[in-house]
This record gives sequence, C-alpha cells and structure tokens, in this order.
Amino acid sequence: MSLMWRLLSISVALSLSLSAATDKDVIKFVKRGLSQNPDLKVYDVKIIEKQPVRRLKGWDAYIIAFNIGIKRGDSEQNLSQRDTIFVKDRFVAPDLVDIKTNRSLKERIVLSLDKSFYDEKHHIFGNKDAKHKLVVFSDPLCPFCREVVPELFEVAKKYPDIFALYYYHLPIQSLHPASVPLAKAIIYLKKQGKKDIIEKIYKTEFNYEEHDESKVLEELDKKLGVKLTTKQINQPWVLQELNEDRKKSQYLMIHGTPTLFVDGKYDPKREAYKKFIPKNKKEVKSKK
Repeated sequence: MSLMWRLLSISVALSLSLSAATDKDVIKFVKRGLSQNPDLKVYDVKIIEKQPVRRLKGWDAYIIAFNIGIKRGDSEQNLSQRDTIFVKDRFVAPDLVDIKTNRSLKERIVLSLDKSFYDEKHHIFGNKDAKHKLVVFSDPLCPFCREVVPELFEVAKKYPDIFALYYYHLPIQSLHPASVPLAKAIIYLKKQGKKDIIEKIYKTEFNYEEHDESKVLEELDKKLGVKLTTKQINQPWVLQELNEDRKKSQYLMIHGTPTLFVDGKYDPKREAYKKFIPKNKKEVKSKK
C-alpha cells in the first residue's frame, strides 16, 4: 500500500461527494484524509495529471503531489512525494488489480512528458524536426529491451523525416549489473560521435551478471573491438548524465524497461508508433 494511502484516515475513505467527483473533490479528499492524522501538517496537495484508465470505463488515475510535515518528537520532517489514486464517480481506491493477471494497475501509470525531453544529448536517430517523437528509457541488457529497442533504431533510421528517437539510460543494476558500465560506455562513446555502438551492444551477448566494470569493458573490447578504461566511463559528466536519466525516470514514475513514449504519451504496448510507418513509397511522402 502506498505511503499516501497509509497516511489517509480510513474514516474518510469513501467521503467524496455524492455526485461524480471533480478535481476539487479529489484534492479536498486527500487534504481532509491527511489532516486527520495529528502528526501531519499538510502544506500542499495538487493534481499533476489525470489519465483515463485503459479498458476500465469511468475510472481515472489521479497522480497527486503532496507536501507534508511529519512530527518527529520536537522536530518536523518535511516530505514531498507523489502517488496515484483511482477515482470513479464518488468512489476512490488506492490501486486496481487485474484479477486474472494479479497485476497492479498503479504500476502501469506513467506521467506524460514535455518537449524538454527532446534534447540533443539524448537524440540518437532520425531528424530532430521529424513529425513524430519517440522517447525510450532502456537497459541494454534487458531481454525485453533487446527485442523492442533495435526495432526503434531501425524505424528511426529508415524514416528519419517521420521519426526522431531519443534514448534515455535506465540500467537495472539489481537484475543486470553489467548494464551499468555498458550504459556509461554508451554515454561516453556517443559524445565521441560513435552512437552506432549502441546498436552493436544491443545485438551482442554479454555476461549480464558481471559486477566488475573492468571485466565488462574487456568483454566489450573482445567482442566489439572497443577499448575503454574505467577512468573514461566514470568521468563526472558521464556519471551526471546517467544520474539525470535515472532522476527523470523517477519523476515520470517509470517502473521498468523498456518504457516508450510516442509524441509525449506513454505507450504500454510499445506499438503505437507502428501506425505511422508508411506502407508504400507514396505514403512515405504523404507522412513527411
């Protein structure tokens, strides 16, 4: 159960207005619930984004940001967090779970992104002024990423006036330790104008369980002929870019990889871009 829901008073769990809830009702509900706790001081509650829940008519996901103060003896700890609640008519729930798959729908709620994510640092293939913008957060050793992301590379290279692809690093160290030094290597090599190396890495098998960065780089050299040192890939600017990408993934509430956005909207099935792929040469010209 989420932090915000644990802090809310159960006594107001169904205290939305009798008619369909408005955005103001949702904010009041959260504020009222938090205020029931004598150890909390509520400074601000706001709705960051409201999204209809896919395939569940009438349900909306509200992404809420809240700033509170928590009493710790004679001191106060300030806390700023975000959470998601689900609302339909006058009912609210902390999560919705698919009874067939046992999957939490909260984990599938991701914020939309703005144009600031279309920057030079992360642009990799396609023309920057292309009609459709693709943004992917990926781990180079994630099995699902290795299926999806190479297709994004190909489509952006084949139709550069239709697709611009922006790549963000999100190596999952707990699952694929070797992906961290590989992500840093990609950042370093892209800066040197060798962005094609990312395609080769995605098509090459690595020992994903390797923790020793020097051994990962030795494997990179042996298999792809790329010579790098741990000093090169651990320069402050490399680490900064990787850390910034991680922070952006947290801001967007990304829970896994690959996470794809098409024209700013989260695409859970990673297939929405395919409808823009031309079927013939005549259609290529019309889609530009």
